Amino acid sequence: MFGNGRARSGIIVLPCGAGKTLTGVTAAQTIKKSVVCLCTNAVSVLQWKYQFKLWTNIPDENICVFTSDKKDDLPSGGCVLITTYTMISFSGQRSDKSAEVMKAIQSREWGLLLMDEVHVVPAKMFRRVIGSVKAHCRLGLTATLVREDDLISDLNFLIGPKLYEANWMDLTTQGYLANVQCVEVWCPMTGPFMREYLMADSGRLKQLLYVMNPSKLRATEFLVKFHEDRGDKVIVFSDLVYSLKLYAAMLKRPMIYGETSERERQAILGTFRTSE
Repeated sequence: MFGNGRARSGIIVLPCGAGKTLTGVTAAQTIKKSVVCLCTNAVSVLQWKYQFKLWTNIPDENICVFTSDKKDDLPSGGCVLITTYTMISFSGQRSDKSAEVMKAIQSREWGLLLMDEVHVVPAKMFRRVIGSVKAHCRLGLTATLVREDDLISDLNFLIGPKLYEANWMDLTTQGYLANVQCVEVWCPMTGPFMREYLMADSGRLKQLLYVMNPSKLRATEFLVKFHEDRGDKVIVFSDLVYSLKLYAAMLKRPMIYGETSERERQAILGTFRTSE
């Protein structure tokens, strides 16, 4: 990125756990100019703020947050602004405070536009963000350069070329990443569920039936108990909030989803990290 004496715009691809956030913070402190850091959600905003506080000596008042819950005033000098793609690209009616912060963002020349998880941002939103923030250098960070809408080439045009990509197998061999074992468990659908699934004419209903397949619930229950008895830590992920709530009730375990308050989220994660 800094090979020719000046910062080049582009994308850095690093697998999960390889240090994307630290890479972004290092790029920001190398440029030593004001930075806008864009994240996919408010939780990531707080994580990035924590990392900037951890790895730099930037005063707290110069690390600003702009989310639906918190809107810090931008200092007149250099600063780091951490916000979400949605906050910058929102085209509807803003509150007075939000409009004031947005005006301050658009009126500045930023040294670096730092973009986390660039592969997941919808193309239209991305274009509005790029148009709203004037930055001398753009750096995109991602774990995978794959998009569902096949517009990955647009990222080259909007941000810049791929500057670096780390091979996860090399990082695993060198001991930087955990050695992962992936096992796929096929759960046959129960008779009544299969019958309803074959008769369903709605994609949403079909999804509910295969996600809530009782065989899958039993398999999950067995696996969680097996691993907990062995002393392992367990996280159960689900794309569907409906099933997540049922798993949490069935297993009598805490859950985290969109509506979980920040305080409760941090408490659950803190307990998970420190428990044996």
